[in-house]
Amino acid sequence: MPTSIKVSSIEVSQVDAFTETPFYGNPAGVVMDAADISSDIRQKIARELNCSETVFIEQLETRRFKFRYYTPETEVDLCGHATIAGLHTLQARLGITGEIVVETLVGGLTMRLEADGTAWMRQADPTFRALAEDLQRAVVNALQVREEDIDVALPFQLAYTGLWDILVPLRHLATLQQLAPQFDRLAAICRQLGAASVHVYTMETVEQGSTVHARDFSPAVGVNEDPHTGTASGALGAMLVHTGVVQPGSYVFEQGWSVGRPGRILVQVTPDMEVFVGGKAITVFRTQLRTS
Repeated sequence: MPTSIKVSSIEVSQVDAFTETPFYGNPAGVVMDAADISSDIRQKIARELNCSETVFIEQLETRRFKFRYYTPETEVDLCGHATIAGLHTLQARLGITGEIVVETLVGGLTMRLEADGTAWMRQADPTFRALAEDLQRAVVNALQVREEDIDVALPFQLAYTGLWDILVPLRHLATLQQLAPQFDRLAAICRQLGAASVHVYTMETVEQGSTVHARDFSPAVGVNEDPHTGTASGALGAMLVHTGVVQPGSYVFEQGWSVGRPGRILVQVTPDMEVFVGGKAITVFRTQLRTS
C-alpha cells in the first residue's frame, strides 16, 4: 500500500504598508498564530516571501500581542512598516480598534488602531549619537556624493527609536533621487556602528505638504534599499525635533518614489519626545505556504 505523506502549511499574507493602493508603499509578509512556528521555519518563510521584513504575530491576551520581525537573512529587533502591516491584519481579521500593547525585542510598545484603518506605532524612547567626521566622510564616499551635496544646516548623525540609523541630510531632491551607493561599503559602516541603515533625507519634497523625502539603505541586514522605513522615519522625526529643525507636531514623510512604490509615512513627535509612526495598509494576497 502507498505510504501517506502529511503535508503541513502555514497561512501567510502580503500587505502593502503606508499606502491604500496595491503595489505601492512597502510590502511586508504577515503570519498570524505564529506561536508554534520555530525560528528556523520563520527564517525560511521570510526568505521565501522575500519582503524586506516579515512579521510573525502571537496573541498573548485580548489586547496584548507579540511581534517578531525577520528579513530574508536575519531576525531584527523592530520594523515600522511590518508593524503597520501586522496591525492592519489584526484589525481586518479580529476587528480590533483602540489601543493594544505589542511585545517586541525592544520591549512593550503601545499601538493604536483607528476606525478608519490608520494604524499608529509607538516607537522606543529616542536616543542620539554624534557621528565622527572620518565616519561622515566614509558615508559620503560610500553614497558617491560630494561633500557640497550635504546640507550642513541639518543634522548628520545617528538616532534610535528601536533601531540605530545613520541619518544623512542632502541639499537637493535631485541628488537624492540619483543616488547609486556602494552597498558593500555602507554595510561595513553600519556593522561598525551597530546601525540598521543609512537613511538619506532632504527637506525638498515631491508633494506640497510633505516635510521630508527620504531613501533608506539597509545592506547590513540584507536589504539594499527599503521602500519605506517606519522606524527610521520615527528616528528622523525625533532628531529633527531634538535639534530644533521642526517643532513637536505631526508630519508627512515621503519615501518609495525611487523604487516605483510611492507612499506617505505619518510621524508624530510630542513635546515630551514620544514618537509615533502611522499609516494605512492594504492586503494584496493571502495564501497557504507549504512547509513540508
